[in-house]
Amino acid sequence: MLFTSVLLVLLVSSILLISHWSQNRGIVYLVVVLLFFSIRQFTFLLMHSDTHTEVLALLLFHFDPLIFLIGPFFLYYLKSLVQGKLVVDKYLLVYTLPALVVLINTLPFFSYPFAEKVAESAAIQRNYFLEGPTNFSTVFFPLKYHGTGSGLFNLTFILFSFAYLLRLRKNGTSYLKKKLSVLINRILVLIPILIIPNLILILYALFNSPKKGELIFRQVAFEDNGFVFFMPLLLPLSFFLIPSWLYSDQEGVHIMDKIRAFLQGLWQRAAGHHAAASAEKSADLERILTYIETEKPYINLEFSLHDLSLAVNIPRIRVSNCFNKELNTSFPAYRNKLRVAHAISLLRRGAHLTTSIEGIAERSGFKSKSIFYSAFKEEYDMTPTEWMKKNLEVAKEPLVQESNYSKNTSHVV
Repeated sequence: MLFTSVLLVLLVSSILLISHWSQNRGIVYLVVVLLFFSIRQFTFLLMHSDTHTEVLALLLFHFDPLIFLIGPFFLYYLKSLVQGKLVVDKYLLVYTLPALVVLINTLPFFSYPFAEKVAESAAIQRNYFLEGPTNFSTVFFPLKYHGTGSGLFNLTFILFSFAYLLRLRKNGTSYLKKKLSVLINRILVLIPILIIPNLILILYALFNSPKKGELIFRQVAFEDNGFVFFMPLLLPLSFFLIPSWLYSDQEGVHIMDKIRAFLQGLWQRAAGHHAAASAEKSADLERILTYIETEKPYINLEFSLHDLSLAVNIPRIRVSNCFNKELNTSFPAYRNKLRVAHAISLLRRGAHLTTSIEGIAERSGFKSKSIFYSAFKEEYDMTPTEWMKKNLEVAKEPLVQESNYSKNTSHVV
């Protein structure tokens, strides 16, 4: 019973890595969060058990610095999802400073003989002292403040992470808004699953602790009560309630296929091969083309490869490879092709009767008339004016004006 949560967390972590690694290596942040959070809960579980004292001695306070990384790593998991790649920047180093402070504070504890740590752990399990370990020296503050400090620090980061998602959903593209809405809904499902049982646990401790009204989690408060042993199972089990999150959002891809692709990728890297799986590339291309067709972002004058990568949540290099290797064209060339096609559709709908060529070029995403003429001639081997004369009923005066312009700009490539 005690180690069930450990096995379940390892299983969920393995599934997450296999399912998401090829799409976004930022999944390692979520896996680390899951592991560290489970270590904290498993330590709490052992404190209210009367067995495995040596294991408790190994976990107790040694992992406290790592617990302070849960909040920052959760934020960077969300950032990696948004940017479609593993995000590591200078701010992450700043956010890990509290973990470094706790590590320095705990250094004297690391130097104590293991036998003394086992004795202290046994004292906790037998309820000999309720105020926390006082027999070990620290650098800055007592060890008993680690738990409260990590809880407040991580809670602050989780709230900040949620605000980060809401801000992005408000200001992002339609595709990004939909993706973030799904992610926010998933988090909102997990919050009550994790918080409500913990609130029940706190209330139970308040009314059943040796000192009435004091929040003291010790074995007396949970004697012959199996509820506390179920607590570490809540987080890993909750992932199975949202299988699309656990197994990633790739539709039509069986988990065994993902495992096979994951193992093949490891084998290819070990053998020196770096070719990407065709199934992944096709999935990337489908997402890219669906977004472009639905949102028509190319009519934005500032639309770039970076914007496309951010919108579809695929790393920039993979987006570029989709154009170069699968469509056999560059992103700028493909973008110009779409813009010219949009301009043609405007012309066929009679936009030239009320709008100048320069206005049509701008509505199609071109920054200038000369660039529009160059891209149009590349696509149709004629200028927009020549195409209009051939395909549309247009007034003579605009044609003469544009024809003169085309002569003056015919040297533009």
